[in-house]
Amino acid sequence: MEVNYKNYNAKSLLEALSTIDADAYPENYKNLTEQIALRQEEIDAFYQEQELAQKLKWSRALTFVGVSQVLVALIAIVMLVLSLPTLTMAKIGMSIFIVLLNGIAGITLIKRLPKGYLLSFVNLGLQVFSFGAGHFYFNYYGLGGVFLALDWVSDTYNWFSASFNLGGSLFELSTQSEHGFLQVDLLAILYLWVVSKASSKITS
Repeated sequence: MEVNYKNYNAKSLLEALSTIDADAYPENYKNLTEQIALRQEEIDAFYQEQELAQKLKWSRALTFVGVSQVLVALIAIVMLVLSLPTLTMAKIGMSIFIVLLNGIAGITLIKRLPKGYLLSFVNLGLQVFSFGAGHFYFNYYGLGGVFLALDWVSDTYNWFSASFNLGGSLFELSTQSEHGFLQVDLLAILYLWVVSKASSKITS
């Protein structure tokens, strides 16, 4: 049965080309390839639209990560102001560092400033691993995280656990209990992948 490809749009033509059996339907294959050749400008325009749609999708993802970091900076400012009288100079300094790191990193993503993307990789990279040893533990995440953890000290947690938390923290020094854990933030890894993928897609 001969197929009339003249009424096919660019997308349908390309889909037909990817599925047609040239040996089984040589006449249809010939008509299809001829139609594609005649409408090459339309095909090229379709490819350009697809490429722009992909760039827009990744651009939105990059903006989302940027806005998330800016929100962390704003929340950190509020928390710093509210708890300023009780903070040590070290914690004030760390809070200011977090505000600047998240704020500048987020703005560079939102404004599409590739030279500043490294800040997001640093910021998100610091959030991938958390650990505790003895009286010290390092735990830093932004608006939230999806965690996989190994804990070999606390009776509260299983040896292996998965959890989701909202909020964030940076450094903590505990003199009340011993720590022994290693934690991975899957959300931070996802954000790193998004920034890496989106930055390459947008600039390509």
